Amino acid sequence: MKKFLLIFALFLNLVSARVNNTLFADSLYSSDGPIVYYSDGKTYAAGITPHGNSFKPYSKGISKTEFLSCFVDETKQSFFFKLKSEINTENDVYTFPSKMLMISDIEGNFNGFLMILKGAGVIDTNFNWIFGSGHLVIVGDMFDRGLNVTECLWLIYKLESEAESASGKVHFILGNHDVMNLIGDYRYLRQKYFINADSIKIPYENWYSVNTELGRWLRSKNCIELIGNILFVHGGIGGSFPFSKFTINEINSEFRKRLDYGLSIQEIKEDVFIGRSSPVWFRGVAQNTVAPEQLDSILAHFNADKIVLGHTIFEKIQYMYNSKVIVIDLEHKQNSDNSFMNALYFEKGDFFVINNKGVKFIL
Repeated sequence: MKKFLLIFALFLNLVSARVNNTLFADSLYSSDGPIVYYSDGKTYAAGITPHGNSFKPYSKGISKTEFLSCFVDETKQSFFFKLKSEINTENDVYTFPSKMLMISDIEGNFNGFLMILKGAGVIDTNFNWIFGSGHLVIVGDMFDRGLNVTECLWLIYKLESEAESASGKVHFILGNHDVMNLIGDYRYLRQKYFINADSIKIPYENWYSVNTELGRWLRSKNCIELIGNILFVHGGIGGSFPFSKFTINEINSEFRKRLDYGLSIQEIKEDVFIGRSSPVWFRGVAQNTVAPEQLDSILAHFNADKIVLGHTIFEKIQYMYNSKVIVIDLEHKQNSDNSFMNALYFEKGDFFVINNKGVKFIL
């Protein structure tokens, strides 16, 4: 009887986990943070660090000039960074760099992210930028599904400052899962984050508010950018989206406004800037349902020759629409668990697929 009850309890836990899009690992209390927030003119950091065989929450006042530490439980490493002196809204049109690494949909998979950044020569073993004047382009979705979202965000934040000091650039173009976490839609969030939020006494809905460093930083980002003649967008442009009425700058401006409008679920679905037909959600191009003539109109309107998309998973990085579209979302978690990662690479006018060993193949 006891054995039956134990099996039945495990079954109920499994069902509950599946319903909430989680795995058993979600229930583990583990390292996280720092969550940097502002209150009464002061700066604070809270998080969870290793402590013996377990973890321990902390909360403390900090100076904006001191080094902060981010521990990554998955790799048992730490990296250090300083807070930015100011956060400015990103530009959305750039000239071609000498080289670019482009990837999307990491979704909290720190190990996979680290593998491709090191393999492609973007960072060294100590998490430092070594890509010179090159550009790292992240085409959306650092949030949800994975267990190291905070760590991925702080690494991007750190590399962004280092890249600019080297005349390089990190582009973090927001995707639908990034938006969901900013507007309170947590349906794909792993249970770990709710447990950790309870431990540090900061509700998860406050982790990325306008009173936090990462919240302010994320709100400075775009949903669409033009680099040279390549248009970057997480989901896609097309369908019912009124692209011809807006410049890239106007789309990004309207998009950022929506992040704090407090729209209802129905209003969000119908909104052309963050809803189902928006650049962060639309799948029509990747699903090959947009007419070639409309795609040509989109590219012409934005002075682009190509568009790079994430959001929709493919077996391999590939061209579509007579090489006018490149789709780059892959099964990164599955791939990294099997010790390989691929990303899109641009150098000297050519596109390549690069792996975590640094080997490049012409696309």
